[in-house]
Amino acid sequence: GEGYCLPCSMKPRSDLVLRIASTSAVAKTSAATHTTTVTRVERLSPTTIELALAAPEPGVAFLPGQYVNITVPGSEEHRSYSFSNAPDADELTFLVKVTPGGLMSGWLTDTAAVGDEVSFTGPHGSFFLREADRPALLLAGGTGLAPILSILRTLEAEGSERPVHLVYGVSTDDDLVGTDTLAALADSIDHLTWEHCVADPDSSAEHTGYVMSLIRDEHLHGGDVAVYLCGPPPMVEAVRGHFADEGVTPTGFYYEKFTPASGAPSAAEPTPADEVGAEEPDAEVDPVL
Repeated sequence: GEGYCLPCSMKPRSDLVLRIASTSAVAKTSAATHTTTVTRVERLSPTTIELALAAPEPGVAFLPGQYVNITVPGSEEHRSYSFSNAPDADELTFLVKVTPGGLMSGWLTDTAAVGDEVSFTGPHGSFFLREADRPALLLAGGTGLAPILSILRTLEAEGSERPVHLVYGVSTDDDLVGTDTLAALADSIDHLTWEHCVADPDSSAEHTGYVMSLIRDEHLHGGDVAVYLCGPPPMVEAVRGHFADEGVTPTGFYYEKFTPASGAPSAAEPTPADEVGAEEPDAEVDPVL
């Protein structure tokens, strides 16, 4: 009478879409505070640093795609970063966009050293890989590659055979990282293909422009596809608009927006976020299952 039902005791008689109010609670992971140490600070490109931390004991249970809030050493502020490693790894890794004057950027660039103590809380987020065999389309913008890498590394560890295509887009050649890693993953994972593009028309990349230009019909599998989209807000909105314009409604559509800590990306072009912001990544889930 009040619009509620018990789906566990019902059988659908036709195709249907369930709209589920989804929060991080559905991940069945429990947020906690962990303290660990820096194992590596590596400059991957002029604009991107990889931070690696020792996995604390007894470990951090998270789902690929989730994030943590890392306290910037020497301050009381935190920044949110998605894991780029697979669960159960000995090292926790994160991608950080270097921002002049940024609190985390300053620490990583000027101060951070192996052995430094770091605290974080998490995991958080409802953007994570769902268990399903249907094909997946992964779309990553800038350091939004991090959670997508975690998803790919998980698929590799599971020996997944589901068809997966990745489109990875950045603003400039300086922002391009991880291509060797992606090539190695494509060699290791059956049925994984990938392409990348650079928005800067002067780029030396094979494809210039935005990720939408590389989404082709064969990647959509007639709509029976799970789309995982992570990047700065302008990119996320552009991709959502692209699907709407094309009249495509994926079976599963999961996305997360990275909010910059300081300064806002131009609304006119999908520039990567400065840093994943003091505000938590904005994760939303469109129709699931």
